[in-house]
Amino acid sequence: MSLLVAVHLAPALALRPPATSPFELPCAASPRNSFAIGACRSGCIVSKFSPAYDSTVRYAAADWAKNMRTLPTSLVLKRISSPLLFNLCITSIVCTCHKTIGPLPQLVALPHTLLGNALGLLLVFRTNAAYDRFWEARKRWAIVTSEARALASLACIFMRPEQALPMLSLIAAFPVVLKNYLRGGSKKAQARDARRLKALLAREENEALSAVVNQPQFVLARLRQLAYASSVAGVTEKEREMLLKSTCVLGDCVSACERIYNSPIPLAYSRHTSRFLVLYVSTLPLTLITSLGWATVPAMVTICWALFGIFEIGNLIEEPFTAVLGRDHRPLLPLTELCRTIRRDVRAIAQYSRLASSYGAPTIERKPTINENFPESFTQLRELVTNSSSDASGTASGF
Repeated sequence: MSLLVAVHLAPALALRPPATSPFELPCAASPRNSFAIGACRSGCIVSKFSPAYDSTVRYAAADWAKNMRTLPTSLVLKRISSPLLFNLCITSIVCTCHKTIGPLPQLVALPHTLLGNALGLLLVFRTNAAYDRFWEARKRWAIVTSEARALASLACIFMRPEQALPMLSLIAAFPVVLKNYLRGGSKKAQARDARRLKALLAREENEALSAVVNQPQFVLARLRQLAYASSVAGVTEKEREMLLKSTCVLGDCVSACERIYNSPIPLAYSRHTSRFLVLYVSTLPLTLITSLGWATVPAMVTICWALFGIFEIGNLIEEPFTAVLGRDHRPLLPLTELCRTIRRDVRAIAQYSRLASSYGAPTIERKPTINENFPESFTQLRELVTNSSSDASGTASGF
């Protein structure tokens, strides 16, 4: 029964207990997510459709004051502090020599003007290439979420939920295994995920999983084996092909994530951009000192912060699986939240059929009792179905 599946998966899914029925789905309304879903200020944006995404952070133009106030603690500023201090020293030496020794010869500004365009293109291409890697990783995890839901739904349609329990457990464990395979993480995070896998999988399954290196491929192999063995539960060959197709899509996602992880942006490209940027900003004070004087120092600090910051943002998002942002070291990709969403949805899918039947939801009839033409609206159609069903039951009771 689907209740057995819910009991088996509940320890690892961390869902609220049902209120009135063992098959009642958790309600999205709670004091925590009573805020407006379209909040435009910075901070956690609460999503009513999925409590798993409560940690989503977005920013708006109205947050400019907070952004400027938190600039000294910025992660990007901390990462570019070394080149920033180096160029600050270079600029201070140039300004000191210009005032004490005498006016320094001013460099012609035309080379920096021409090279500035090339440097801008390099920085834009570098950042766009890094963002493409981030977005490709996010799309692959969206496919993982979609296919995991589809595979769990097909398993519960082709089999009874208690028969599909081994597959449902592996489907719920797959994103956790893939996340650890790509990210690793601290000992605390690995221990937490180990407890989740222990709660999701059978003891023998968990021991076999711990004995292999490529754990995502092991889970996929087990899903294929169970899909092939589902013939004992009455699953036809065509239905088994549909199950195997979903596992193949999950395997393609694993390969794509491995490609992103193992194929960074070419090192020569990053090195050349870094050298070009350092030489450009290091010689720039010689073109500004005559016209700006000591004001060259704050001007160079601002220019270095802007250019090196753009370059470092590309470095940050180049590795989407391991990158962290902010003072709280929040992961760039919310993989933990995605894993929680998939586990929750797998548990819910196992209850959907019993939930619909407990509420008396309509189903497909072999011989419909409606003989009239279909009405124009679904409201009229539902009323016609209800009246036809009532008439049929009344006639049966009369006999």
